[in-house]
Amino acid sequence: MNYALMYFLKVNIAIALFYLFYRLVFYHDTFWATRRFYLVFSILLSAVYPLISVTGWLERQEPMQAIMANYVQLNEITVSATPASIITMENLILAVYAIVSFILLGKMVFQLASVLRWKFKGERLLLDGIEIRAINEKITPFSFFHTIFMNPELHNKPETRQILTHESTHARQWHSLDILLSELLTVICWINPAVWLLKREIRHNLEFLADNSVVQSGIDPQNYQYHLLQLSCQIPENQLINKFNVSPLKKRITMMNQQKTKKAGILKYSLIVPLALALVLSSNAEALVSNAKNIISQKTNESTESSATINSPAPASSKESAIVEKKEVRTPEESAVQNSKPTQEVANNDKVYTVIEKMPLFPGGNNKLMNYIAKNLKYPVEAQKKGIQGKVIVQFIVTKSGKVENAKVIRGIDPALEKEALRVVNSMPDWIPGTQNGEKVSVYYTLPIVFKLGSVSKSTVYKEHAMSEIKDNTKPIYFIDGKPATDIEVKALKPENIKSINVLKDASATALYGSRGADGVVEIILKK
Repeated sequence: MNYALMYFLKVNIAIALFYLFYRLVFYHDTFWATRRFYLVFSILLSAVYPLISVTGWLERQEPMQAIMANYVQLNEITVSATPASIITMENLILAVYAIVSFILLGKMVFQLASVLRWKFKGERLLLDGIEIRAINEKITPFSFFHTIFMNPELHNKPETRQILTHESTHARQWHSLDILLSELLTVICWINPAVWLLKREIRHNLEFLADNSVVQSGIDPQNYQYHLLQLSCQIPENQLINKFNVSPLKKRITMMNQQKTKKAGILKYSLIVPLALALVLSSNAEALVSNAKNIISQKTNESTESSATINSPAPASSKESAIVEKKEVRTPEESAVQNSKPTQEVANNDKVYTVIEKMPLFPGGNNKLMNYIAKNLKYPVEAQKKGIQGKVIVQFIVTKSGKVENAKVIRGIDPALEKEALRVVNSMPDWIPGTQNGEKVSVYYTLPIVFKLGSVSKSTVYKEHAMSEIKDNTKPIYFIDGKPATDIEVKALKPENIKSINVLKDASATALYGSRGADGVVEIILKK
């Protein structure tokens, strides 16, 4: 699934959970200041928690594992060509969603312009030591940030005092920030009903805070409530302002007459901590499961490599054997590139390593990396038209801070395919850095990406690619599991039974097989 869509879903699910929790636990208490913090915090945490990763912490808790050489040479990823059509169901849905968001954003900008028009139109006036904007029209008093708007001629002195006390609370406590935040949330997540409900609760709670300030100032609550009822028919259309008589008045009056909640009841707001932790852990659940599988896989590979070293007469180390077995198609040119990279001599933070004790990890593991590239890589249209297909090998560095840098093509077939491969590699999110001797270090990685046309199986692509390494006018010799084989035996092989294919040419072939290898050697290893 697309990462942006996944992030959007996580944000909306969190908002719905926070609102449900609010209704069940905090809805009937009178801790309005604490409720304001909860409502704003729930929005901010919903936007941030999908970005919080605990996989790095999990990696630090694991015991030191054996070197996983398969991370150095990643599995090949095959990208098939798909019809290059812009008009898809996904694009249509995104277009409709964007249109509605732009309409809501336009409405918000229009309301903001109306407030600015009132500000420039009004006259600055000082009432009871409080500066206001006097509007010579029949309007309901309101405030926006630190500016209070009202028509002093429409209200007597007691009413003016009530209005100034109420609106000054809005201005002093920056209630307009809460309103703008909730409005922006509805613009982005308008499809979520919980967002509109949360926005309503934010506005109501701000009015509870302002009403409480009026009552605490010594103003008679009954007279204040009658004053609110008198202004109930004067409701301005602008949704960005703090209205003196915002509806529903019945709920505001009920809150003013409600018995205050005992102070001990505020302890229930500490429940937000386990709720936030549960969201973070649930967001990382897939990565945690993937890490657990990697640990099991590492232990299994360690046992397998140890046994292979004992039984093998070859002088190569178990780590080198692991690299050969992991790579499915590896030509001498690729081996030369791999062997030319720096090795780990000393623990130097400025050094770029090839293999280290604990290799970097893509967020969520190798499967997530494969899914990410497969989802984001697009087959260039011009390459499809020309019928170009083949393998692009990209080399990059995962720095000690987890950044992907210095991506370059070390083997390519077409500029368009190379450009697309580099684009996706450079767009990858930060990795979990690798460590050597307990310190974070930079590491080389090599990523082969196969572009293919048609519906050929993955194993067939490997086989065809290997055969294409031998020139048409030559006759290579074949070895299956170390034994000589004829052309007929090779053609009879099923691609799904092939584990790996190694192509030797020129000096590398003659060095091992003498003059017989002058035309090339193809070594085929079958699955057990």
